[in-house]
Amino acid sequence: DENRRSETLRETGILGSLRWWYEALIRGLGGSACDPTNSKCEGRNHCDACELFGCTGWSRKFVLHIEALNESFAPFIITKPSGSKKPYFLGYYNSSGRTYKRNGGLLGGYKLVFYSEEDKAELIKLLLKIAAEWGLGAGVQKGFGIVHIEDKINFSNVKPFINQDFLQEKNYRLPLPRIDQFFFYKIPFKNESIPKIREIVSPRIYKTTNDNDPLNETFESYPYIPTSPWVRQSLRGLFRDNNVLRHYVMGFVSVREKPKPVHLDCWEHSISEDRNNKGKYYCTTCRNGGIREQDVLKKTGSKIFVSHIYNKNTFKNGGKPEWEMKIWGWIPELPKKLGTKRDKVKNMLQSNIKSGEFWKNAFDLADNPVIVERIWEKWDINSHILLDPGGNFYE
Repeated sequence: DENRRSETLRETGILGSLRWWYEALIRGLGGSACDPTNSKCEGRNHCDACELFGCTGWSRKFVLHIEALNESFAPFIITKPSGSKKPYFLGYYNSSGRTYKRNGGLLGGYKLVFYSEEDKAELIKLLLKIAAEWGLGAGVQKGFGIVHIEDKINFSNVKPFINQDFLQEKNYRLPLPRIDQFFFYKIPFKNESIPKIREIVSPRIYKTTNDNDPLNETFESYPYIPTSPWVRQSLRGLFRDNNVLRHYVMGFVSVREKPKPVHLDCWEHSISEDRNNKGKYYCTTCRNGGIREQDVLKKTGSKIFVSHIYNKNTFKNGGKPEWEMKIWGWIPELPKKLGTKRDKVKNMLQSNIKSGEFWKNAFDLADNPVIVERIWEKWDINSHILLDPGGNFYE
């Protein structure tokens, strides 16, 4: 809402997630998907993603209604992992702290009803299945977005809209997400490690930036432990020798030139305002002025997403707890001036995520908390596999 709180499950958050996944899928299949934040699609001249989700002058081809069945809330918290330079805000901040118990995000049960033409139904089922498995809603970047769908989703004969005649203007300086460059991990945790992880996390949780005393919430009554920041910090540390690469992959925001924006020709944090050319920029590396806005990177979101540790059996009555974390994202081909190749980043992530030492260090534990031999991993999948309900992606 206007205060940036998520007190109801809103159609916009769900639709945004479904569209994001569809864009990535369509690009992986060779179709067109504009960047809706910089889109020129309108009317009948639109990309394949806008064919389903709509754009100016072209309506969305389905309707979504949401009904709360058992609504509850996660608390807003601020986490400060040991060694972290900045705190992590998990939810929507209120400086008074009075409403923190409702500001972290949504828990509970909800009913989603889709209305569509018959030829769109199978495609919507596919998108819902992918998004529900890996990230649904507006809280994904904060470690949330993991959901369980009670009804079994069966789809068949999925036919994404791919218009080979649509010519999209290639004006994007940076690559956009495409599913054939994605990776996916399911990380199973040892049950005996969970109390130890709670002990590590609890003293590092606060409800306002002014707090000197931790909240001391152990999260024993919740189906998750707010641990995403610990793992994100460890992943960021893997890129410690290349600041620009770290910021490009893990995300950054330039605030008052700290850090300086990136010049996309030099791939350095080297951009300042051009004092001799209003509205343009100057690069301290190549010493060129008059640089345009589209050649400057001031911020970018993380390409890697990390869920909190959660009990995957929460919705199974009487089921023994099984604790799991998901890590997923996409690594595009990297500009040469970043000084490394995609395969090197891929190998680095693979070797660390499947290493017990990485997980010990992430939580500062004496013993490895992860069942390494049961880690589920997929990299660079064939996009067409996602269209097959019997494919190994859904195992």
